[in-house]
Amino acid sequence: MSFKPKILILEGDEQTLNLVATTLTRMGAQPRGYRSGREGARLITQEKFDGAFVDWDNLDMAGEEIVLRVRQSPSNGKIPVAMFTLNLDTRVIADAFKGGVTLFLSKPFGARELERLLNTSRGTMLAERRRYQRVVLSVPVICEWGKKRGAKRVTGKSVNISSSGILMRLFPQPEVGSSVVVVLILPTSRQSLNLQGVVARNGAARQVAVRFARLTPAQRDLLEDYVGSPETEVVESGWIRA
Repeated sequence: MSFKPKILILEGDEQTLNLVATTLTRMGAQPRGYRSGREGARLITQEKFDGAFVDWDNLDMAGEEIVLRVRQSPSNGKIPVAMFTLNLDTRVIADAFKGGVTLFLSKPFGARELERLLNTSRGTMLAERRRYQRVVLSVPVICEWGKKRGAKRVTGKSVNISSSGILMRLFPQPEVGSSVVVVLILPTSRQSLNLQGVVARNGAARQVAVRFARLTPAQRDLLEDYVGSPETEVVESGWIRA
């Protein structure tokens, strides 16, 4: 596997949990296994994952509630979620898919079924990883915000970037929630990018984190190509922290 997806496994049966974790590790993934659904629901709000495998039968929290937490998560809302269950009632399965489940695996299962499941979800996981992966970027940026009379145009410097946002150093800083336009040129392109976004947070050392909004397909392609380039230095996969 060309990348190592970080997968949250929530499985109440210890033997099944060990089977899933062992199989995923052998395939090059990074499993995080827990027998507590509540612990998994907590981690979903704190960490970025590439996918989640959820036991529907034996957890201390309903599978529907866990998936709802995943879909409400700003950083994990679009990851693939696999459902493990002994229940083959078509209504139960249909409701699970309506609630956000994207893959289904009936129990009992073996390593081969797990391998097919991971391979099926690999493309979605890779696309999600690229959307959140951050890489070092140190180039001049211009940040504009405010209405005509009170408009501001400040020059700063980028710290890192993903295809979903950018971390910059600016002074003065726009307020959190402000709509901004970030202007920059990527090292791999001579084209100036005017990227619309919203200030997600302000931090120490004059850092400003902006989440991109309304990117054009061409802008998204340029950002994803740059972030995914083997020449770039990866910071981490996850939302930008100021």
